[in-house]
Amino acid sequence: MQINEFARVIWTLNPDTPLHRELESLLQIGVGFGNPWYRSQREHWLGWLGDYHTPGAYNRAKKGPTEARAIYNRVNCAPMLFWLSEAACLPNSQLEKAFSAIAEKASGRVASQCGAHRKIIPWTDIEAALLKLPPLSAEQIAQADHAISSARRRLRQKLGLDRNPN
Repeated sequence: MQINEFARVIWTLNPDTPLHRELESLLQIGVGFGNPWYRSQREHWLGWLGDYHTPGAYNRAKKGPTEARAIYNRVNCAPMLFWLSEAACLPNSQLEKAFSAIAEKASGRVASQCGAHRKIIPWTDIEAALLKLPPLSAEQIAQADHAISSARRRLRQKLGLDRNPN
């Protein structure tokens, strides 16, 4: 799965899942904590992916991998990863294990939290769940592309990376 397809599929997922909100609260990361540019973890994903081929807010190399697997393995935000797992409707038993594994690392490094998540929920599980979703129509693709552009613009404006607000 390539980056554009991955972002479009993410756009179709429910932004408001209950367990990821609990995780955000536990870790004090995400919507309602600090001053994030995004309003949901879905928007976080969309902005992150939409800005992926620039150094942007995350100081990435301009030429990075474009496969969803590599991107999933580079994300360094446990609530972002966990939301994707929950929104993709992975089994509750697996979500509960991942939640507990992340919670055990709550006072540790973010990279350790993400590693704990990926140990329980590897990319192959996410990909299998996403591939079960129905294909997007041309209209849905256009809507998703618009949402991705909007999220990217919001990210860049919030962080002062975009001088042009249009």
